[in-house]
Amino acid sequence: MTKYFAYGTNCNLAVMEQKGIRFTARQRAVLDGFRLRFNKRSSRESLPERIGFANIEEDQEGTVEGILYDLGVDGLETLDETERHQSHYDRIRVVVNADSGSEECWTYKARPEVVAEGLVPSRNYINHILAGQEFLSQQYFDALDQSQTYRDTCACCDREEEVLFVRGNDRLHALCQSCREARMKWGDVIHRPLSVEETAAVMRQLVLDGPGFGSIEELIEEAIRREIIAK
Repeated sequence: MTKYFAYGTNCNLAVMEQKGIRFTARQRAVLDGFRLRFNKRSSRESLPERIGFANIEEDQEGTVEGILYDLGVDGLETLDETERHQSHYDRIRVVVNADSGSEECWTYKARPEVVAEGLVPSRNYINHILAGQEFLSQQYFDALDQSQTYRDTCACCDREEEVLFVRGNDRLHALCQSCREARMKWGDVIHRPLSVEETAAVMRQLVLDGPGFGSIEELIEEAIRREIIAK
C-alpha cells in the first residue's frame, strides 16, 4: 500500500477528487522535524507574485499536521503529475505519527529554485487546508486561520482587505470577504450568479454611497430599475 502525507491543498477532499487522486483510506498524521512554510512561488501568471504555496522545511522543533492517505491504483503517478514532481516539488520519504502509529510515507518538498522569501498564502489556499479540520488539532487550525494572508484592493469596493480570488470573464478578480458574500446573496435573489462587474456596480452605486435599503430584495429591485444589473 502506497501512503502519502498531505499538508497543503490536498487536505481538501474536493481537491483530491478534482485531481482524480484515488485513495482507500485517510487518517490524522503529524510530521515532526519540519515546519510549514508558504514560500513556494506560484507558476500561475494570473496570480500576484507575492502569493506563496505550501512547503515544508527541516526544523528540529517543528511539527506539520496533515492527512495520511492510503493511495489507490495510479494514485502516486497522478500525484507526481499534479504536484509537478521534479520541476516544482521533489517527492521525499518521511515518517509520520498517525492514528495507526508510526508510518513511512511519501510527501512533497519544494525545490530550492522555486522557493522565495516574503511570500504569503491567499485566503483561498488557506481555506483548502482548513477544509481538513477534522484531521487537524484545534491549535493548528486556529494558527492557520489567523495567519497572515494576501491583501489587495477589492475589485468591487476598492478597499484594501484580505481578498479571495474569484474567476470571471476568464480572469481572476480579488474580492474582499464582504463583497464575495454580497455577490452570492444578491445572486440568490435573482436566481443567477452576478458577474464581478455587476457586483462592483451595485456596491459602488447603491451600497457604499447609497441611501440604504431595508432588505436585499429592495436593493436588487432598485439595481434592476436603474438597469445596473439585468433581471
